[in-house]
Amino acid sequence: IFKMAGFTTTEQQMIATLVVGLTFMFATFIAVFTVDKAGRKPALKIGFSVMALGTLVLGYCLMQFDNGTASSGLSWLSVGMTMMCIAGYAMSAAPVVWILCSEIQPLKCRDFGITCSTTTNWVSNMIIGATFLTLLDSIGAAGTFWLYTALNIAFIGITFWLIPETKNVTLEHIERKLMAGEKLRNIGV
Repeated sequence: IFKMAGFTTTEQQMIATLVVGLTFMFATFIAVFTVDKAGRKPALKIGFSVMALGTLVLGYCLMQFDNGTASSGLSWLSVGMTMMCIAGYAMSAAPVVWILCSEIQPLKCRDFGITCSTTTNWVSNMIIGATFLTLLDSIGAAGTFWLYTALNIAFIGITFWLIPETKNVTLEHIERKLMAGEKLRNIGV
């Protein structure tokens, strides 16, 4: 990504990678202290919105590099947008998915449910990693990140309509609702 964004030396690319890695670490600490206060759904909605904006602008920056019309300032804007995407992920989807998966599994089949959740998470990560270079070749850098923008927008909708809010809800309450046949999105109410 940083090579496409105009960072030509390995040193420049490593510095940008270090900055992004530190961003991930600090944003994770933010999540640790805010997810229980703000709630799971707000964290996801904010995180997916931040990631959507970051990938949208990153796609624009990379399009300018593809067209040969980019300035050096766009290189740093690309780093900033990558940091924004990483921060949005680290303070929302990265921790919240694991929290929700552990909260919404009924006790008697929690082991199997967590196994399925973990497998789904890793397979999804594998698909993204395995298709990234193919997407770059077929639809270009801008198209790839705009596709990720569309996916993040879809995840905002999924969060609104399907994800339960489990903030301040006991595991016993969630279990009762699940066993009573309540729809997943209503188990936290």
